[in-house]
Amino acid sequence: MAYVIHTRESRPFSFLHPAMGEAKTHPTVTAFLQLDTEQIVLRYCKEHKDVHQEALWKLLTYRPKHFRWAGADLFPGVTAAGRPEMVVLEVNSCPSGQKYMPHGTGMDSGYHKLMGETFRDTISSKCDPSLRKMALAVVLDKNQLENSGYAAALADITKEPVYVVEAYLNQPKEHNIRWTNGIMEVRDEEDQWHAVRAALRYVTQKPWTRIPLTTKTVVFNPISCCLAGGRNKLLAAMAYEDFNKQQGGTGLRIRTPRTFLRVTKAQIPTAVQALGGKAVIKVPYSNCGQGVYTVTSQKELDKLMAFDLRYEKFIVQALIGHKNWSSSQWHHACTLPDEEGREYVFDTRLMVHATPDGFRPLCIFSRRAHLPLPDTLDGTEDSWEFLGTNLSIKDTIGVWQSDTERLLSVDNEPFEALGFSVENLVDGFVQTVMATIAIDKMCCRLVRPDNSFDFEEFAVLADDRKILEEIYDLSDTSDETTVVNQ
Repeated sequence: MAYVIHTRESRPFSFLHPAMGEAKTHPTVTAFLQLDTEQIVLRYCKEHKDVHQEALWKLLTYRPKHFRWAGADLFPGVTAAGRPEMVVLEVNSCPSGQKYMPHGTGMDSGYHKLMGETFRDTISSKCDPSLRKMALAVVLDKNQLENSGYAAALADITKEPVYVVEAYLNQPKEHNIRWTNGIMEVRDEEDQWHAVRAALRYVTQKPWTRIPLTTKTVVFNPISCCLAGGRNKLLAAMAYEDFNKQQGGTGLRIRTPRTFLRVTKAQIPTAVQALGGKAVIKVPYSNCGQGVYTVTSQKELDKLMAFDLRYEKFIVQALIGHKNWSSSQWHHACTLPDEEGREYVFDTRLMVHATPDGFRPLCIFSRRAHLPLPDTLDGTEDSWEFLGTNLSIKDTIGVWQSDTERLLSVDNEPFEALGFSVENLVDGFVQTVMATIAIDKMCCRLVRPDNSFDFEEFAVLADDRKILEEIYDLSDTSDETTVVNQ
């Protein structure tokens, strides 16, 4: 059931994870966050002399039509020539991270920046005037802390109460949200239903099973962004390819490992063999570190092939590993050696949002693998232990938690271990923005001018009967009441 968060102007605002303690933002990160768009363009082009400044400026000031809030997971890679480059792993349409970002405690917090500069702008441009007296809401299926922060920030900014409602996958019949003629309604603690004009959507697990693709309520980000690449690794890879073709001659390119698309389960061993026996296999529609499998041996491949992967088509990518055995054109930069000389794989989440003046960075944090990266392999290892970085884990009762022991925040000491410069962060920001734009363009391809979703086009691109079955049930809610979460 939904509960209400009211404006909290006179109270301190802090929604940081307890692991952050008294964390302070590292000076390098502060310097990066203070760069304006012109400075970012100049610094990037100084390091990448083949890039056209005008083309980069156009991208950084791009106004996305659908995908306005994103977080990219990036691997800091190193080329064979020793050049550091940030490589895109995936982009998330409901990115977490604010709870790990210690900048701002009031109206300058990342929570307020997203809600005030992007969410409110989205409402102004997209909300049906006939709905303007309806409520605001935050809908979630995990990450209670951050979503409470977003709701409190929205209440501060709008001076309105904001409903916070949980919408879990496979929730029992005592549902919390429903859809009536395309309008979201949320049930409060007194069993009263409230119509919602706009909602921040932090629903991550198969969100298309609870939220229709076409709605009158403004959903931020809309579900079409998930299917266009924000929670669909297959279409994301296609979007990146299309983007790189469109940017030919500008020097700009989204960096991704070599990728095989629409691979059936039976074809996985052949694709892995083509990559030298070391690869990453991804279930397109999974998230939170689920459905991603690293293969470095026949043992791991056999184990993968025994799993029920649920869908019909997958992607297989070259594996970024140690320079001695990486199957990609990059190898891991890794953390700086610790006191015992150990180096760990880490990735960096860089969250961005679209403002009226262009894309801006919103928060940054990194995560390291559980074990240090070995320089040789003997075929007996569990490679996820030294290659997997995701912090999301399920506890013994199935609730999502974060393994913060592996968190590398932008606090002074953890950030020092990354060896990052401002140029590394600028590179990551540019890669994140380009990947976000690529997915927004794919979304524009899938959403018709009347705002309906083009299932025929999606069916051709995805080529997977099982995902179509999942999204079909909520595909048409414009003329009837559809109760979700059953």
